[in-house]
Amino acid sequence: MTRFTSAKFKPTPRLRGVAKYLFELAIVGASYFVLAHGASALSSIYSTPIPIWPPAGLALAAVLLRGIRIWPAVFAAAFATGLPTGMADAISADSILPAFGNAAGSTLEAIVGGYLLRLWSQGGRTFNTPAGVAKFAFIGLAPSSMLGALVAAGTSYLAGQAEWDNLVPLGAVWWLRDAAGTLLVAPAIVLWALADYRGFDSDKVLSSIVGIIATSLVGLVAFSPLFEDSAVRSALAFLAVLPLLWTALRCGERDTATAVLILSCFAVWGALAGSGPFAPASSDDGFLLLVVFMISISVVSLAVSAHVATRRRAEIRLGRHEQILRAMFSQSVMGFAQIDAAGRFTLANNRFCSIIGRSAPELLQMRIQDLIDPDDLPDVMDSIRRAFGNEKAFVLETRYVLPDGSRRWMRNNVSAISDHGAAVRHLMLVAEDVTDRRRADDDLKRAHDDLQQELEKRSANLAQTSELLHSEAEQRERLEAALKHDIAERRKAQEALMESEWRFRTVIQGVTDYAIFMLDRDGYITNWNMGAQRIHQYAAAEIVGQHFSRFYTEEEQQRGEPARALHLAAYEGKCVVEGWRVRRDKSLFWASVVIEAVRDEVGTLAGFVNITRDMTERREAQASLERAQEQLAQSQKMEALGQLTGSIAHDFNNLLMIVSGHAQLLRRRLTDAKHLQAIDAVHAAANRGESLTRQLLAFSRRQPLNPVVTDLKERVEAVHEMLLGSLRGNVELKCDIPDDVWPVEVDIAELELALVNIAVNARDAMPGGGSITLSARNVTLKKSDAVDQLEGEFVALAMTDTGVGIAPDVLPRIFEPFFTTKALGKGTGLGLAQVYGFSHQSEGSVVATSTVGSGTTITIYLPRRQAVPVKTVAAPPTQPVEAGQGTVLVVEDNTEVAEITASLVEQLGYQTLRAENAADALNRLRRGDKINLVLSDVVMPGAMNGIALAHEIANHYPQIPVVLTSGYSDVVHTAQARFTILRKPFQLSALDKAIREALERGATREDGERVAQFARRRTSGQE
Repeated sequence: MTRFTSAKFKPTPRLRGVAKYLFELAIVGASYFVLAHGASALSSIYSTPIPIWPPAGLALAAVLLRGIRIWPAVFAAAFATGLPTGMADAISADSILPAFGNAAGSTLEAIVGGYLLRLWSQGGRTFNTPAGVAKFAFIGLAPSSMLGALVAAGTSYLAGQAEWDNLVPLGAVWWLRDAAGTLLVAPAIVLWALADYRGFDSDKVLSSIVGIIATSLVGLVAFSPLFEDSAVRSALAFLAVLPLLWTALRCGERDTATAVLILSCFAVWGALAGSGPFAPASSDDGFLLLVVFMISISVVSLAVSAHVATRRRAEIRLGRHEQILRAMFSQSVMGFAQIDAAGRFTLANNRFCSIIGRSAPELLQMRIQDLIDPDDLPDVMDSIRRAFGNEKAFVLETRYVLPDGSRRWMRNNVSAISDHGAAVRHLMLVAEDVTDRRRADDDLKRAHDDLQQELEKRSANLAQTSELLHSEAEQRERLEAALKHDIAERRKAQEALMESEWRFRTVIQGVTDYAIFMLDRDGYITNWNMGAQRIHQYAAAEIVGQHFSRFYTEEEQQRGEPARALHLAAYEGKCVVEGWRVRRDKSLFWASVVIEAVRDEVGTLAGFVNITRDMTERREAQASLERAQEQLAQSQKMEALGQLTGSIAHDFNNLLMIVSGHAQLLRRRLTDAKHLQAIDAVHAAANRGESLTRQLLAFSRRQPLNPVVTDLKERVEAVHEMLLGSLRGNVELKCDIPDDVWPVEVDIAELELALVNIAVNARDAMPGGGSITLSARNVTLKKSDAVDQLEGEFVALAMTDTGVGIAPDVLPRIFEPFFTTKALGKGTGLGLAQVYGFSHQSEGSVVATSTVGSGTTITIYLPRRQAVPVKTVAAPPTQPVEAGQGTVLVVEDNTEVAEITASLVEQLGYQTLRAENAADALNRLRRGDKINLVLSDVVMPGAMNGIALAHEIANHYPQIPVVLTSGYSDVVHTAQARFTILRKPFQLSALDKAIREALERGATREDGERVAQFARRRTSGQE
């Protein structure tokens, strides 16, 4: 027999959650059932409908507290409440439908109310603000209760328990009692459930008890059937609002909702028992007045309580903020004071009082004029008057007079304080004691002047001493005295020099924009100023005595850069370099460093002074400027190439049209295989020439595009086989395009050409085979990403190979036209140039990254489009060319192009006429020549080009369609929306399609005009 080891059962968190949920459902369902039967029992006892349905409030409170998931408990309890007590009646169809309708209405009422309160208000916190109470009242009265009453009344009518004539009164009763239950019971339950019971406030508890007792006493006397009705008692019913207001103002939302519920219970009791101002409850007026009374006291009391609580919370927050600001104000290391327009002090902190040597009460009795030195007073008052007039802040250094008559220099930052009317009422002074700094500056200047005078005096004494050496012997005593005096003066000068040096060092210590520190002869730091502490992030105590090489990177330390800098400064006097330096936290900054040698009086090297400046921001600004200049130069180069390409494209495509056209004509006439092969070669060469021109135009961004919003994943899958065909068998193609890639707007043909050009270059970079990965991802670019200053949402379409990579000196030039690293005849240098032009013409960019020996990645950035992608529709099968009918007017200034164009048109079965320019063509039309279609070149000599001719024909001869042809023109895009345009060199099939479509459109337009004319004639005839 198999034995099973005993194991103690441990419930999982999921099982505990299910058990807790079931327990919640049981509690809510049982509570709902008990309340519902209690209300029904009251209605049976007094034989009148009860004006409040408490279960509605319980259901809404449960949804607000525990979420919509509590609905099964509400539905089950409401369904059980609606069933008859007898088993036979309970299972009958006539009783199940009303019970189901009652359960559905009650459940929808709670769900809709809870959902709307969570959506529009704060859910269970909706009673914290007056606006939330208003939203709760609106939702409880209108959508929530109305929906439940509508469903319950409708199902009762369908079950035959309600007549059609009584349906509206029945629904109104259910609506009002559900609304009363929602507005009275739900706030009390929610507020008691969400109350904060931490701490004990005896005053608050006492106020709550007093308010509830007062409300209960008033309700008992005014409404209960224990007292006889009288006029005084009826008046007392209206005074029942007073304890509610007292509770709302003193006790809070929870106690207010409780008091409202208690008072409403007394009112309902009295109305049901036929006592009080609302008796009898069975009458329509009594029922309606009681419901309005309960709803009114509930909404108004809750709104007042929420308003008071909101004000109280705001006052607490303001008090806390005021305490913080007062602490900051009083304990600040800066002096703060406030003056009015008359200069009187209205506020001052401890630091300001300490600086000027006066107490706060004494200062508040004075004006600022009493404290300013008389010599500085005019400037100060003039600045104060301007500040009160124009609200502009100012900074001023002035002297304040202390009680002992001494002066202290203060740096005052003064700003205006305006009232709600934008008028300046006060000025705020932020004062800093700068007396020591001013005294140090004055002492330093005075020491410098004294030293200069002493040097001049010593020079004079030396000259006098030199004269005494050549005097008579009787002057020796005078010379000795002069020497003694000179020695004493020199000693004084040395002392003054030492004091001056001390003051100079004090000033240097205060410099913060430069790191200034001394090094001994071996490079160890001997002193450290505040600027060095700010830039290098070392305190003086932790860096003095350390070697200055720690500021260099590890690579520079290994190369011996610190020792080389000291050596250069020692032999040349100064070493000036720029480079990366290391802070205490190991971060790098770009620094301008000057190291100067310091020598004593005899020229012996005493040490070095190091002056370092943080140049990181200036270097980044310079780099940004250089990138902008490079982009400007590239843009100018593209514009120049575009102008050159545009100037030759028209003539070159005309030549290709002649070659291609004759090749097509010969192809239709020859039968010999060798001749056909030669003709095919000529035709292929013309096509390659046309592709070359198109790539040049694409690079210079003058190639007209036909952009459509497309799905990149679908597009890449469509071009996958074509890409495979351009690769060798030893090259693997991988695609990684996610389904959620954003739509882009591109010319599909140009996109496919760009992918083929990148794939061919990647194939040639892998002579031994490899793999190419085509991927796409959604990116959001910022200007800081340095992708051609692009900004916004883009799709990054990247093609990565595992080839030999591109050298760093070659990588910046790969997009230049005609630049290639391939052998002669192996590449045109226009493939990646077309990619560059396509990406920029599509409002994007292209970026290439490469590592020699690892491979290359070329990424095209295309802007995201919000429109729906255009699905690719399969082209219909090619129909055989049928012979055309009619006359085509060929307008072409180039004789050879005109001949070949006319020959191609005649091959399609049409007759042709010729015109050399637009004027000649218009003359033929004016003469009445039978012309069915005009085929015109765009670029022609004279005042009118092909587009102008087409507009002229459309205006005066709308029945004659126009087809335009162009080798290249900047103005072609202006006519694309109205006229068909064939780009030279064109194929015979394309020409046939363009002519037939134009003739069909002309015929449709002409038929429409004839129908319109016929309709107008009939209308005029009827009139």
